[in-house]
Formats: sequence, C-alpha cells, structure tokens
Amino acid sequence: MEALPGPRDLGPSVGKLLRKLGFQVWEQPTSVPSLSLVTGTWTGLTGEQFSFQYAHHHPAGGPVAWAACSMGVLAPGAHQPAVCFTNTQVRRLREVRLLLLGNDLFAAARQRRAAAISCVPASPAQL
Repeated sequence: MEALPGPRDLGPSVGKLLRKLGFQVWEQPTSVPSLSLVTGTWTGLTGEQFSFQYAHHHPAGGPVAWAACSMGVLAPGAHQPAVCFTNTQVRRLREVRLLLLGNDLFAAARQRRAAAISCVPASPAQL
C-alpha cells in the first residue's frame, strides 16, 4: 500500500490570500530547494502586529511532504507575542482561510479597522 501524497505547495495561493486581507507578504526563497516559505505581517488599528507563516516541505524522496502555518500577535508594549495558532497542518487553501478568518484575535482587529474606516466622513471629492 502506497503512502498518500503530501499536500501540494499552496505558497502562491497563500500569498494572494494574505495580500487580499491586507498583509504585507514575503515569499521567501530558502537555501533548501525542498522548502517554501511565505510570511506576512498585518498591523491593526491599535498597533497590534500579526505575524503569519506558511511552510511547505516537499522532499524529492523520503518522507511525505507536509505544509503547516502559524500566526501570532504582538500587542503594543508587550514583550512576547500571543499565539493565535501554531504549526497547524493544512492541505487546502480553505483550511488556511478558515484558520485566519476564524481566529478571534484577528477577527476582532479586522472588525475594529473596518468600523474605523466606516466612521471616516467622506471627503468632498468622494461625494
């Protein structure tokens, strides 16, 4: 019985998703050809800094490939980031999306930003 293939590399799709959500994204080349990394940061209205990382390992031979993502948030004045989710294995982009959008800390920060934007009065040029 053959082992199931590992997850495909979602790096480019994860990068697009993060950009769509307003993250600043880096798709990082690594010295290891079998490793893909995508990282992103997003700053909330009150200065909290969210840091997201996606890694995909796809060895030419040997163990099955894997993909995982994690996210933390550093609040203003904090010395240590809070963990939003850590090294969660993913196989599909919708799993990544669910982890991001389903996280309470990130959802609350996005809601605060959206509320602040909706409260900004329209400029004469926008009327």
